[in-house]
Amino acid sequence: MHQSALTAPPVGASPSAGVVPPEPTGSGAVDQAVAIWCALAELGVTDAVLAPGSRSAPLVYGLSASQVAGRIRAHVRIDERAAAYTALGLSRHDPEHPGVVATTSGTATAHLHAAVMEAHHSRIPLLVLTADRPAELRDVGANQTTRQPGMFPSLLRFDADLPAPTAPCATTVELRTAVSTLARALASATGEHPGPVHLNLAFRDPLVPRAPTEPHPRQDQAPIVLTRRARPVPPAPQPVPVSSRTVVVAGDGAGPAARELAEQHSLPLLAEPSSGARGGPSLVPGYPALLAQVMADREHPLRPERAIVLGHPTLSRSVVGALLGADDVEVIVVDPHLDWADAARRASLVVPAVTGQDEADEAELSRRRDRLEHWQRTAAEVSAQVPQNWQQQAALAVWDATDTADILVLGSSSLVRDLEQHAGPARGRVIANRGLAGIDGTTAMAGGIALAHQALTEVTGASAGVGTDTDAGSAAAAEPGRVRLLVGDLTALHDLTGLIIGPEEQTPDLDVVIVDDGGGRIFSGLEHAAAPPGLLRRFFTTPHGTDIAAAATALGAPARVVTADRLSTALAQRGLGLRVLIVHEGSSTHSATP
Repeated sequence: MHQSALTAPPVGASPSAGVVPPEPTGSGAVDQAVAIWCALAELGVTDAVLAPGSRSAPLVYGLSASQVAGRIRAHVRIDERAAAYTALGLSRHDPEHPGVVATTSGTATAHLHAAVMEAHHSRIPLLVLTADRPAELRDVGANQTTRQPGMFPSLLRFDADLPAPTAPCATTVELRTAVSTLARALASATGEHPGPVHLNLAFRDPLVPRAPTEPHPRQDQAPIVLTRRARPVPPAPQPVPVSSRTVVVAGDGAGPAARELAEQHSLPLLAEPSSGARGGPSLVPGYPALLAQVMADREHPLRPERAIVLGHPTLSRSVVGALLGADDVEVIVVDPHLDWADAARRASLVVPAVTGQDEADEAELSRRRDRLEHWQRTAAEVSAQVPQNWQQQAALAVWDATDTADILVLGSSSLVRDLEQHAGPARGRVIANRGLAGIDGTTAMAGGIALAHQALTEVTGASAGVGTDTDAGSAAAAEPGRVRLLVGDLTALHDLTGLIIGPEEQTPDLDVVIVDDGGGRIFSGLEHAAAPPGLLRRFFTTPHGTDIAAAATALGAPARVVTADRLSTALAQRGLGLRVLIVHEGSSTHSATP
């Protein structure tokens, strides 16, 4: 679990002097925007993603003010959903420096909802700023005006509707209110239960700085106090019993604690690709197929009696349903939050952090090691019997190309399940939107991760793996790591606007690998596979008939078509910038670039 460094200054350091009230700009809205960005910069925000709009113009002028320029990097996306997911990617890379997304009013705000949902369920800090009309223009039919306050119910850690500042010049009280509210919002976003926060900002005309018709000096020019909340204290580990029939389940975001627990007690580790724990001598590669057999037989010699769960397991029905839902398996969940994952509703104990309660002697430990080897050997035998296909070959090529300094982003499709079944230990950092397991905004989110990774590289001179959940990812590399995205064709088509990077914007260093098999293969592995072929194909597989290479190229992303057997060679050709690799089963290779 990431602990935020934003909410408290370094030990021994003096508190910040605060935010200096900006000189009047002739627009109270712009005055307030300058104060907002100054406060965010002081609180550690480094990146903001903006979508174009008029009501949000004060935020643009405020971000360009001399007090802010150079302190917060600005990124522009024409699609609000892409903007929100880009900001989410920035936050995912380093939650201690959360991303900000800012939009204009009206329907623009609705496109943020999916990213807010994912941030909530993944516990990723995200600051949402939506510009709005002032109170006098609400509920009277004014243009581009809807009910924005409270539009993300039950998803937020903090929600505020700031009133519009005085039109010609924001008062000191209004500026102080905005700064104080920002401090509360960031503390909530990065605190004990991280997640999204929403500030609805009412602005009234003028929306642009202008020479005031008469001077509006502020009576109080003293710095505005900027509140910083003390860093949360990590919870103390609680002892839980372990035995030879205990397994450790590492779901998405479990982190190294899962691996450490399994290795300390020689327990089988069932770790999802994005768990941050997939590695080490306790890892059981190929566990999903084996576990399905184990849980179908109550007398199976490998059947567990206890499962200790860290993170958010979502991928395998053999884990989430068969193992964690079995009436003869004790489930212990390790989670410091009250919204712990327990889909089968069978957890008998929830602890905020864990240590094993173990009195095993050397003979018992030897038996455990033998049992762990039995797990690993049998899983390998069962996995070898699982049918292979070219899509799995492509996924494994991307997995194997991911080195210690690299970041691999996985879409929610069959490919991540291919890796769960067939991939070995993870070397680099692996990220996936498993909070809701949706396909929305995946490309844009990966772009945000890549931008944050580049910024880190510029500062350190090499990828230092900030915020990583793996041992390997924390080591500095001799050269900057590469960010890669692995998605299926439907996920790629669902976020084509994530490929649009304006000519004046920083281009993310990102490989987008799209496995194009003409539809949603994942449904063939679900119960819908028994549907009539025509029904399955049209309503579930949904073939698209789109030339993805041509579509990507038209959007300004250089695209190349390769076959699965040549993908490794293409990935080895490292470079800068954005490139798209579309993987087909066939034997030809061509470029879609003119």
